[in-house]
Amino acid sequence: MAASPRLVLVAILSAGLLAGCGEEANGKAAAEAETAVPVQVAPVRPAPEAEDVTAYGIVRPDREAVLSFKIAGLVKSIAVDRGDLVRKGDVLAELDLREIAAESSRAASAVEKAKRDVERLRPLAEKGFASRQTIQDAETALDVATAERARVEFNRSLSRIVAPADGVVLTRLAEPNEIVNPGVPILTVSQGGGGFIMKAGLADRDVARIRIGATAQVAIDAFPGESFTGTVRRISAASEVRTGTFEVEIELAGLPEGTASGFIGQARIEPARAAENAANLAIPATAILEGHGSSANVYVVDEASMTVRPARVQVSHLMGENIIVTGGLKEGDRVVSAGAPYLRPGAKIKVVTDLKAARAAAPETAQP
Repeated sequence: MAASPRLVLVAILSAGLLAGCGEEANGKAAAEAETAVPVQVAPVRPAPEAEDVTAYGIVRPDREAVLSFKIAGLVKSIAVDRGDLVRKGDVLAELDLREIAAESSRAASAVEKAKRDVERLRPLAEKGFASRQTIQDAETALDVATAERARVEFNRSLSRIVAPADGVVLTRLAEPNEIVNPGVPILTVSQGGGGFIMKAGLADRDVARIRIGATAQVAIDAFPGESFTGTVRRISAASEVRTGTFEVEIELAGLPEGTASGFIGQARIEPARAAENAANLAIPATAILEGHGSSANVYVVDEASMTVRPARVQVSHLMGENIIVTGGLKEGDRVVSAGAPYLRPGAKIKVVTDLKAARAAAPETAQP
């Protein structure tokens, strides 16, 4: 039996409607895919290195001498300045010798007089015209005068500062025509061949966590991108009066040619014990949207729906290009590391490796 024209029309219309619905659904899915915001993401990772003790310090020669005069006097000349190369035996500074020469002359005259007294009294004592005590007193006076002359001559020999070894002048702390006291530092000179160390100051809470022999990774500003190995070799037993910090010396190895005293460095020292409530998760600093004291906001990826949700995290400190967090995230989470300012809570995302290229290729309607 032939189909009724009305039934045929209904069937055609139904098929058309179904096809239209399918096309509409596919179009909606495509539109949703197109409006997903391109972002870059990063995993929340453990950061055991965050427990390292961080110290900032200055690179110094391993062996250096602080040079001074033994006696007080007027500075006559200083022949070198900071950065000058010196050779062992070079005269670096001198005192005015006029006063010292006068003392030397007086001491020599006292010795000559004491000798004459002994030579005059000895024959008289042999003939009984002078007592034994008298000759003994004269001989003692000669010994005292001779010792005084030796003292003055020794001090005279130290009226000049001489380089103890080949090296470099690190500091110059006085000028000609200044009157200086005994032992006041005049020059600091490195003694070549001893390598380099880094001197840094640590607070008591940090110095209590490290031990002599601990390994340190050192970065020096003058050599960007390079890392050097160091070893803690000395920890001060008392704090520095002015700063309240404890001085730590780190012996450095493998420094390149061109290293000089005064370079600034950062050391991460392996602790002997972990800090209480130590931070142990790291995220890129670029993931932070805004900070509020010790907390900050980030976007966390919902892996099932590929959307984002805001999260408040507890921030410990900055470590290189990462932020160390102590709460609000867990290992395995992923956070938006680039593109977060274009998002809103619940926004659909797509993960890309080149955010700039992805945004340039996105249709204008997909731009937020």
